[in-house]
Amino acid sequence: MNYNLNRKPNISQAVIFCGGLGTRLGSITRNYSKPLLKINNKNFILYLIKNLYRFGITEALLLCHYKYKDYERLFNNKEYFGVKIKCIYEKELLGSAGALNNAKKYLKPIFLVSNGDTFFNFNILDLYKKFNSEKKIGIVALTKKRFVKNRYGSFKRNKSGLLNLKDKIYKDDFLIYTGISILKKKIISYTKKYSSLEDRTFSVLAEKKLLQAEVYKDRTNKFIDIGIKKDFYRAHNFLRSVIKKPAIFLDRDGIINLDKGYVHKVKDFIWRSGVKKLIKYFNDNNYYVFVITNQSGVGRGYYSEKKVIALHNWVNKKLQKYGAYIDDFFYATYYEFSKKKKYRKNQFLRKPNIGMFIQAKNRWVIDKKNSYVIGDKSSDINFATNCKLTGILINKKDNLYNKVTKIIKKNIINHNY
Repeated sequence: MNYNLNRKPNISQAVIFCGGLGTRLGSITRNYSKPLLKINNKNFILYLIKNLYRFGITEALLLCHYKYKDYERLFNNKEYFGVKIKCIYEKELLGSAGALNNAKKYLKPIFLVSNGDTFFNFNILDLYKKFNSEKKIGIVALTKKRFVKNRYGSFKRNKSGLLNLKDKIYKDDFLIYTGISILKKKIISYTKKYSSLEDRTFSVLAEKKLLQAEVYKDRTNKFIDIGIKKDFYRAHNFLRSVIKKPAIFLDRDGIINLDKGYVHKVKDFIWRSGVKKLIKYFNDNNYYVFVITNQSGVGRGYYSEKKVIALHNWVNKKLQKYGAYIDDFFYATYYEFSKKKKYRKNQFLRKPNIGMFIQAKNRWVIDKKNSYVIGDKSSDINFATNCKLTGILINKKDNLYNKVTKIIKKNIINHNY
C-alpha cells in the first residue's frame, strides 16, 4: 500500500553509524575503525556512500567515536559521489540511539539510517514507498538468516507489530535487522543515552504500534556484516559481486516522456504510460538504470545544460515517491553548427556513437552481457549495436511495460535480489 506519496518529503539525508570499536575483528581493527577498513583497495564506507547516492542521498552524517580523527581527515566537509559528508563526534560510546540523539540538531524531518559495517543490496526506495509516515515513526528492513548465536538481534511479528527477541534462542531461520531503516526525527523522543536503537528503541516503538517492518528475501546472499573475520574476508568477493549489475539504458524523449520536441521544462514533461512501473521493476530486480539522451537543443541554443540537469533531478524526485530511481543520466549536447565552440566538440558522445556508454562503464561496474538498450528511434538501436548490447525498439502504440518485461523475463530470474 502507498501512503499519501505526495505528502511525503523526499529523502536526501543518510545517517551512518561509525562509532563501534570492532572488537570481534581483533588485530584487524587495532588501528582502524570497521567502516574505514579497505576492501579491494577502497574503504568499506565508500561502497555504502556510493550505493546510497543511487537512492537520492545527497548528504550523509557519519556518527563517529573510535578513530574519529581519521574520519575527520578523510570525510568531514568533503564530497564523494555527489554526497556531502559531515562527521559528528561522540566523546564517549553512546550506543546507536544515544549517537542519534547526539546528532539531533543536524537531522532532517525524515532520514535514512545505515549501519557502517553492513551492506544490504536491495531497493531502498521500495522501503520508503511502503512507509506510512503519517502514522508511524519508522520502518525497518529485515531479512531472514539462519540462527547464529549472539550474532544478530532477531525480530518476530505479532498482532501489535514487531517484538525484539534478541535474548531468545531459535534453531530455525529468523528475521534480522539489515541495518537499514527510514526514520522521522520524532524518534529522538524515544531515544536514551547509552542505548541501542535495535535493542531498546525499536521494541518500544513496536509496542506502541509506531514501527513498521518490511521483509526482503536474501535469495542470492546479498547481505553482509563485516563484524567478524570470516565475513570481513568474504566481503572482498561479495562486494565485487554486488556492484557488478546488468544495466538498462533508456532513451529519454519517447521512452520516459512523450517526445514533444526539445523538452526541457517540467510543464512540458509528460510521463509515458507504464515507464515508472518499468523503472521500478528493474530497480527491484538488481539492474542499474541509466538514461542516455541526445540533447542537441543545448548546442542549438534552445536551453542550457543547467535546464537539462534540473529536469533530470526533478524526474528522480518524482520517481523516488514511486519507489523507483534512475542511477545516472548521460546526455550529449553536440550540434555541428552550434554557435558555441564547445558544443561542436564531443561528437563521440552523440548516439549512435558509444561515448555515453563509455562514460557509464567508467562510473559503474556493468554486466554487459545481460544489459539492454530501450529506445524509440533507429539511432537508439544502432547505439545498442555499436556498444554490442541488445536493443529493444519501442513504437508509440506499444505497451512499454508489457513488451519490455516479456522480452527480458528470463534474464530477470537470474538477477533477482
